[in-house]
Amino acid sequence: MNMLESKVIQTRFEKEIFIEEKSNIEINEFRIDKNTSFYEFMIGLDLIRIRDNEYYGNKPSYVTIRISEDLQSLFVIEPDVQSIFAIKNKQEKEAAIELIQYLLVDSQTFKQVVSEMINNLKRKNVVTVFEVKEVNAKLAVLERLLNVRNEDIKFMIRMEKIA
Repeated sequence: MNMLESKVIQTRFEKEIFIEEKSNIEINEFRIDKNTSFYEFMIGLDLIRIRDNEYYGNKPSYVTIRISEDLQSLFVIEPDVQSIFAIKNKQEKEAAIELIQYLLVDSQTFKQVVSEMINNLKRKNVVTVFEVKEVNAKLAVLERLLNVRNEDIKFMIRMEKIA
């Protein structure tokens, strides 16, 4: 039997639990920032919320990843909506950072999701030069995600509470 990995972020109000299953991970909103030549995309995690020892629903939480054009550095940025870092103090944000690091570096499930995306992209029927360039850029970014080390990741998260 396969053991499911899970990670818990304990906040003042509730526990946010990430169960490591492919269905709880999504990677989307790929774009290339024309001004900076950075690749950018979102990772969404479906978190189970437990409040007062009761199931309190699921909550999609996101983080934005920006990768330099040379694919060397990954910058973790707080998205504008449904951020995994929202309404969290320093300690809670550190727990969220640990989860993101685990996901990018060690999670085999995350790597499976990425591999499936690579295989789907390779099967995609691309016609125009623009489409070919776009698919190749996406493939390069996705393939980079299969081999991330802790030292490749830079967290650009404000740790102090914003009043």
